[in-house]
Amino acid sequence: MKRGDIVVAYQAGEGIVGLCALASDGYEEVPGSGDLNTFDLAAEPALRLDNPVPLAQLKNDPEVASLFRQLQGSVFKATEFWQGIRRHILTLNPHLSDALRRFESDAEKLRVTKGEEKDIWRKMAEERSPNYQWRGRTYRRKGEQSAWLRKLYDFRCQICGAQFPTPDGRMVIEVHYIRPLSVIGPVGDHPANMLVLCPNHHLQIELSEEVKVDWERHEIRFDGIKRRLRVHPIHAKLVRAWVAERNIGARQR
Repeated sequence: MKRGDIVVAYQAGEGIVGLCALASDGYEEVPGSGDLNTFDLAAEPALRLDNPVPLAQLKNDPEVASLFRQLQGSVFKATEFWQGIRRHILTLNPHLSDALRRFESDAEKLRVTKGEEKDIWRKMAEERSPNYQWRGRTYRRKGEQSAWLRKLYDFRCQICGAQFPTPDGRMVIEVHYIRPLSVIGPVGDHPANMLVLCPNHHLQIELSEEVKVDWERHEIRFDGIKRRLRVHPIHAKLVRAWVAERNIGARQR
């Protein structure tokens, strides 16, 4: 798999629901393992299909059937089968023909350019690490906090509401720390400093120069655009309590 390869997003029970592209070649998740089993998705291009392409339809097409006989995740490479998949997409979504051409053009630009986003991937990998550094000391993340928050949102992205189950029953969902723990320390290891996001929106936020969350208005602003933010009442209550506690602490210092 190479940077710029086209990837399809598969939703169980629906079929192909969207398209994206790889932002990187393969690299080692575990340094020194020699296993290039990790890849990064680009925030753009991305295209959500208004009418998903049913899995049964794809399995019955000899041109693409071999790709869909054994699904191993919710996103997978489709470059070698692209023309056949493209035909099915346009049959069900003819109004997306221009958007699809732009998507292909942007994916090709990724393919012929060199990525400069590796610091972002490293940052996101650090968020997944069980440990973090703060003021010269090593701390362990409270994994039960982020696990609880994922479950509170039913493993759905707080921005788009998407849920990505894998064939083995796991959910592809991530937790973003609004202020990095390496900056704010253990006080930030709290649901009030976390957002539950799909990989695509997590990456978009990491790439944004400025991110602002308005918990009261249920809005998040990044890339200069305001978007609606799904906020569970329990999450909102925890945020208010956390902010109030920090304000009291600041006045006492």
